[in-house]
This record gives sequence, C-alpha cells and structure tokens, in this order.
Amino acid sequence: MTEEYVEPPARYPSDLSDEEWEILKPILEELEPYKTGRRRKTDRREILNAIFYLNKTGCPWRYLPKDLLPYKLVNYYYNKWTDNRMLEKLNTALRQRFREKKGRKPDPTGAIIDSQSVKGTPESFVDSGFDGGKLVKGRKRHIVVDTIGCLLVVWVHAANVFDGKAARQVITNLFLILHTVKIIWADCGYSGVELLDWVCLRFKCDLSVVKKKKGTQGFHVLPRRWVVERTFAWLGRSRRLSKDYERKPTSSEAQVYIASGRLLLRQLCDNQIPYKMADN
Repeated sequence: MTEEYVEPPARYPSDLSDEEWEILKPILEELEPYKTGRRRKTDRREILNAIFYLNKTGCPWRYLPKDLLPYKLVNYYYNKWTDNRMLEKLNTALRQRFREKKGRKPDPTGAIIDSQSVKGTPESFVDSGFDGGKLVKGRKRHIVVDTIGCLLVVWVHAANVFDGKAARQVITNLFLILHTVKIIWADCGYSGVELLDWVCLRFKCDLSVVKKKKGTQGFHVLPRRWVVERTFAWLGRSRRLSKDYERKPTSSEAQVYIASGRLLLRQLCDNQIPYKMADN
C-alpha cells in the first residue's frame, strides 16, 4: 500500500510550489541540459528557492537561512546563470508563455522604454554616477516592457548617463532577443531627432515620444507611459531592488530578471497576489 503524496508546506512565501516548478522544470532542462561530466546532485528547485528568497527579502548572501542550501553553493549557480544569461532567457520563456495565456502572440509588436535611478551602496561603486535630475547617486535601471507590462530587457548603467544616450544600447539589446517590435513609446527624455532617426533607420521601428498636453500642470496619467511606471512599482516590491547592492551591473540586471520571472510564475499559476498583470 503506497501513501498518497502530500505537497510539503512552503518554508517561505517565495518558495516554488509544485505547480510553478512543473512550469520551470522543462524550461530549465531546455536552457541547461545535461551534456557531459558528472550528473548534478544539487536540486535546481532548491537553488531557485534560495535565489528567490534573497531577491524578495533583500538579505545578504551570508544571511541566507540555514534551512536553505549553503550560500556559497547558491552563489556559484547564481553567478553561473548570470554570466551565461540563463536568468534572462528564463524570463523571456515565462513572458512568452504568459502572453500566450492572455491570447497574445509570444513576442510583442509594441513596447515602452523608461529608466529608474536607484541609490548605490559601497558594493556598487563600479559604474556608478550622479543623476542631477533625480538627485540620486548610484545606477540607473533602463527597461523595456510590452504593452501589458511584461519585462522584455533591462540594462543597468551609471546614473549620470543621459536617457537619450543610453537608449541606443538598451534598444540594441532589445533587438538582439526579438525582432517583432515596430513601435516603442517613450517620454521626452528620448526626443532627440538623431535618436528617432537612428532607431527608424537601423531597426525599422518607430520611436514615439508621448508628451504632456499643452496647458496641463502637475501629474497626470499619460497614454502608454503609465504601463512601464507600473512595472517599476511591481519590481520595487522585491527588496533586493530597493537599492543597488550588486558589485557588477550584470548582477543588478539579473536581480531584475529574477523579480520579473517570479511575478510571471505567480501569474501563470493564478496565485493570489495583491497586484495583477491585467490586459490593457
């Protein structure tokens, strides 16, 4: 007589459920299949549980709870997956599945670009600068999202780099992973004629600047622009992103992809969370 399997209770809210793991497991096997050498003994689900815990709580690596895997082991895989861009690819695969669930094509034709300056720490002094507009010393997260707020690409750089200048690298990174985008909405920080022409000629894409209506004062919601601001708010619920604690900008980008991927997983499984990616 065999006992009926009962899913053990999650130690932490950030732990993967069985349903979420069933989505992630085939994606991981496709992105990182076994080829040669000894077979991995460490459970990748437990590795991800530790990474998600750190991303959500914002704790340092050495402060990972003892009931999770040793921090050195988790950090090894985190650095490996950051360097080979697997965390970015994982976010892409989850984003495509979520869009299909919403009845949309896997890759979007429209996108929105924006940046967010975040305070730095002693660890993130490399590629750091001062944003005179926001009065923030640290780094800048430049992201592109689709029209429902799913993260497409992120590039982290010094906060003193002007948006119009950084946009060239961000948009180039975007078209390295997909070629379906035909229009990108942006704010006035990207309104230079040279940039608009460069995007159109190089990528056959229209960079559309959304401006405030004349005569309006104070804050008001702008068409399309609010979607990317909402995504920044979603990502900000991960405490590791409250400041930039990462030594390398690539690690900062990885933390953004982790936060995005965790949110997409919950949406794919219809888990109850206080914020939803709704159709617009």
